[in-house]
Amino acid sequence: MFHHEDSLAATKPAGASFTIAHLSDPHLSRQYYREHIKSFKILLRTILDHGCDHLVITGDIVSTGDPNDYYLARTILTTFGLMDSKKLTIVPGNHDVFGGPHRAVDVLSFPRYIRTVDYHRRLALFEEAFAETFIGVRRLNTDSLFPFVKEAGPYAIIGLNSILPWSLWDNPLGSNGMVSDDQISLLAGLQNPDDFGGRIPLVAIHHHFNDLNDASTDSSVWRRIESNTMRMKRRRKTLKLFASLGVQAVMHGHVHRNELYQPYGEQLANGAGAVCDDPVARLKYNCLTYDGGKTAIEINTLPIAFQTPSTALSFHHFRSVEPLPTAVQL
Repeated sequence: MFHHEDSLAATKPAGASFTIAHLSDPHLSRQYYREHIKSFKILLRTILDHGCDHLVITGDIVSTGDPNDYYLARTILTTFGLMDSKKLTIVPGNHDVFGGPHRAVDVLSFPRYIRTVDYHRRLALFEEAFAETFIGVRRLNTDSLFPFVKEAGPYAIIGLNSILPWSLWDNPLGSNGMVSDDQISLLAGLQNPDDFGGRIPLVAIHHHFNDLNDASTDSSVWRRIESNTMRMKRRRKTLKLFASLGVQAVMHGHVHRNELYQPYGEQLANGAGAVCDDPVARLKYNCLTYDGGKTAIEINTLPIAFQTPSTALSFHHFRSVEPLPTAVQL
């Protein structure tokens, strides 16, 4: 369905200054969220104008998992010259695999629909749709794309799939996440610094590591719903593994906010409030800058509002919580 050329752009030497822009959850859809398309284009143009060396998008690129929306995403990224492994890293989100309820009436039908989704076929479609971005990555699993390691300037980006297959008990709405045992085992084998070629490890993953229960100010009923349908399973164990690998920052999405936070001492950057739902209703992205041997992370907020209010995404629209830092020096 999708075609690409095996060409790579030149990159900066590992010792030079380097900037990674990170965003998540653009939820592109011609049918439901046309305003996101305009927001996404404005954001990409601004990121490139600011001199970004590499872009990371951590899932929910599309909102429906429909091949037509993948084609839309490809067209936009190609137009901006980003459909290139040296310029772009992408990992899947739950909407890329399962889609989601987008109208009130869908809330009743989606739990039945999701049982019919072919998880492995949808993942294969995702990989095919963005095939150029996986050229040259180091695959740790001969049978799967994930986990992979990609060199980007002074960094080694570890790409993970946190999307769980559907399960009535563990993932009834497709929105819970976990790093699989296979990926955990393969990552645990990367204990030698040479495994990253002297580069600084970063992680790109879709699911959050926030404690939504602690952040919530709503009723206990809503907290129970969130606990069952928006969980990142084994998050403490996963973060400890990242720490053992020397991971300097974890880039993710899923919960529609842009925020910097440090659960259990690890630096995380959520980029999911880039084009919708964030309490700060302006376009934004996270920026990781390497200079002088150090990495600084900040949230860049544009003086441009979200392009018309978007319909709240069912199971993905969250309340405001206490403000979090907008810049961190590592």
